[in-house]
Amino acid sequence: MRNNSMTRAALAIATLLLGACTGGAGRDAARVDCGTPGPHGVDCQVRRTGGDGAFEACWSLAITCQNGGVMNGSSCHAMAAGAAEGTANMPVAGFSGQDSCDVPASGKVEQLKVTSR
Repeated sequence: MRNNSMTRAALAIATLLLGACTGGAGRDAARVDCGTPGPHGVDCQVRRTGGDGAFEACWSLAITCQNGGVMNGSSCHAMAAGAAEGTANMPVAGFSGQDSCDVPASGKVEQLKVTSR
């Protein structure tokens, strides 16, 4: 899918909110929620759900399209000790399978891994 197609697709979707979380008592843990794809990609919110140390959260995002195609991308975000949340942008160019996608319909954050630093 070309960048202008992703822009049109973003306008056609009311909400595409995707999330996943990791956790454990006393350990650094996080939740990642990604929003609607737009012309500059997808913004994902990384929220601390456990611990207070520095960590890096890495995940994959699979976006299923109305025609059955799937776009895939991955990203990481470093969180400073004590920080509660941050934002990571997943650029359009980082997604594979764009040519097989007409309009993004739903998605899922997968393979979320939190590594303490």
